Order: sequence, then C-alpha cells, then structure tokens
Amino acid sequence: MNGKAKERFYTSKSGIKVYSYPNPLIHSFHLALYVRTGSMYEGEDECGISHFFEHAAIRNVNKKRGGTLYSELDRLGVEFNASTYSELVQFYVGGSPKSFSFAAGVLLDVLSPITLSAEEISEERSRIKAEIRENDERSSLSLFTSSVVHEGTSLAYSITGTTRSLDRITKKRLDEFRRRITGRDNIFLYATGHVTEDDVALLLSMLDGITLTGSIINDNMAPVSKNTFKRETKVYIKNADFIMPRFTFDLDMTKMKLPEVDLIYDILLGGYSSEFFIELSEKRGLFYDISGSLDRYLNVGTLSFSFEVRGGALYDSLMIVTEILNRMKRELLCEEKCMRAAYVDNAYMLLDDPRELNFTFAYDNHIMNAGYTDLDDRIAAYSNVTPERIRALAREIFRPENLTFTIKGRAKKLDTCRISEILSSLGCKI
Repeated sequence: MNGKAKERFYTSKSGIKVYSYPNPLIHSFHLALYVRTGSMYEGEDECGISHFFEHAAIRNVNKKRGGTLYSELDRLGVEFNASTYSELVQFYVGGSPKSFSFAAGVLLDVLSPITLSAEEISEERSRIKAEIRENDERSSLSLFTSSVVHEGTSLAYSITGTTRSLDRITKKRLDEFRRRITGRDNIFLYATGHVTEDDVALLLSMLDGITLTGSIINDNMAPVSKNTFKRETKVYIKNADFIMPRFTFDLDMTKMKLPEVDLIYDILLGGYSSEFFIELSEKRGLFYDISGSLDRYLNVGTLSFSFEVRGGALYDSLMIVTEILNRMKRELLCEEKCMRAAYVDNAYMLLDDPRELNFTFAYDNHIMNAGYTDLDDRIAAYSNVTPERIRALAREIFRPENLTFTIKGRAKKLDTCRISEILSSLGCKI
C-alpha cells in the first residue's frame, strides 16, 4: 500500500450507497452506517429523538438476536457502538477481517423495525436521563453558549434532549422516526481498513434484501440565528464559583473551505506550539490548558475555545487573546507555523487507523461535499492553503460582529464594561 488507493463507490440493487477506502496491509476493518439526522433537524417537540434512536436501535439489535448480541461481540472481539452529532448519527462495527460478515449483519440490523416493548423504551429513557445528569448539562458553558449563539434555531437544543422532550418519545414515535430518516438517499455506508471486494459484494447482497421507505434527504444546511454575523460585544454570564471565558466566532462557510478552517483552528489551538498554548500557558502560566471545538456545516459554522483562569488574570488573558487574533490579521505566518503535518507530511498515517479514516472521508466527502478522490487530493487541498489566505480568513473571522462571548463567574465580580472594551479591539483597523 503506497497511498495510491482511492475511494470506491457502489450502489446496492436497493439503491443504498456504499463507499470504501481499503488498506489490505492492516489487520482490522471498520464499517459504519451514517444517517443524516441529529439535533439540527429536530423540532422542539422532538428534541433528543435522534440520540434516543441511537440508543434504542442498539437495544433493538440485541433483542432481535435473542439477547445474545453482547456475548457474541465479546466472543469475536467485534466492537459495535454509535455516536450522535448535530448533523448525523454514526453506527459502527470493527474487528478482525474474519468477522466482517457477522459485523455487517449486526450493523444492518440497526435498520430493522423497533420491537422493544413500552417498558424497554422506558428503561432506555431512564438511561438517557442518567446520561444527561452525569454530564451535568445544566451547568455546561458549552450548552449555555449554544443557547445564545443559535438562539431561535434547533442548534440551540441539546443533542440528548431534555427530561420533558424525552417523556414525549414513545415506541410508536421512535419507529415512525426510524422509517422517516432511513430512506436510501438519507443514509450511506463506509468501509475502511482490511476490506476486500468479496466483503463489499457480500455487504451489497445483504443490502439488497432491505427495503427502505423514508423519503427525507437532509442536506447539512444549518438553521441560521437572526444574530449570526450581527453580534455585539455583549457579555453573557453563567453563574459559577470559578472563571471560565469562552469565545465563539461565526463562520461563513460559503467563503471558506474545510482545509482553511482546519488550519486556522490548529494554528490557534492544535498541539504544544499552538499560539494560545504557548502565549497563555507556557509563557505566562495563566491556565493549565485550553479546549476548543469546530462545528462546520455547508452554509455556516462556529469556532470556539474556552479556558479556566483565576479571577485576577482574567483581563490580562482576554487582552492576550485579542492581541493574538489581531496579530493573525496583521502578519503573515511563517511556513512552520501553519501546522500542516497531520494533513500533509503524516497524512498517510490515516491508512493505519481505519476508524479515523472512515469518519474523515465519510464526513469530508459525503457530509461536507469536499469531493476528495483519495488522500492525495486531500493532501493537496491542505498544501495549497497559503499564509496569505490564512491572514485573509483571520480578517474575515475574528471580528466583533462574529463574536459571542460567554463566561462562567460571579456577575457582581465581573467588570463587563471592561471586558466589552477589550473585545472591541478586534474591530480596530489593521
């Protein structure tokens, strides 16, 4: 394997799309089912139903198999799990190539009608409520920020839903939801790792026996809040005994490409030599670490980061953050600061990690429509991002009208006027 393998495309006789990016030199496979659903597509009355479906579908597979699923997975060393995002649900299986047939059968059982009893649905509802409590979502700065950034849209809701919304989800609603979202044009499968043509042929033959009736086609166009790109340097406070500021910038994804946004994020937040980590943690010891997130849809997105800081250092830390962002808008980065290694020099390492390769190509190509034919295409896309382009995008992104500033702390101890004045420096002429 020399990195020249390409993404392959197949369609089952039943019209279901299958993609593969094989690497026969490794000793495991990863197969995933992607369903274009998530909190972004949910109304307030069904908030959390995609996540509930994820849970119920796995329980349903076990019931369909007579309660033997987990012992069989353990016996064969096969992993079976799922994740829910705002724009998709991913079910996946992985293991030794000799277990491909069994694993594929398990994965496709996700599409089966839900036969769980009302009592079993109630038990799953209780598990999800426990998950919400354990994640302490009510105190989450991230969720609080989402309610501000995405005010008036479905992205303001929690992926897991609320106690109230979960109580409205019945077995009947779940199975109606399953039928609605699992149409042949709203799902696809992706196989990576040690996957042969015979494996794919087997998978296609298994899909031929599945009839899907859903007609929804979700297109990854996010709902846009009325305040997007029209922010003010306002301070939104969530009460807490410690100080944690969070910066969230709106992204106009119609003006930028995935590689460009990824590189800007990594320059600021990725690795030990990232701008924020070096300036705020290593040089000044203002905090231990900084965390960030990048949400991207076809039309808009957000770039966020937050850190915990002692009260006396808050204003200094905010001034340093704004200066770093303004410096990105003024100066051209030298090549070694462009943080390309993961995408360029080390890109072929993705072939050694079938799970990461699976999600990367499924997401880039078939959620974000990047259109890469292979890793070489993706490498070229990142290689072609110039320091001049990074500076131009920094000027586009890091402006007060794109910024939502949220903070955990004691309102009486925070000088909001001073904070707003610091943040407004992002609007100064470069």
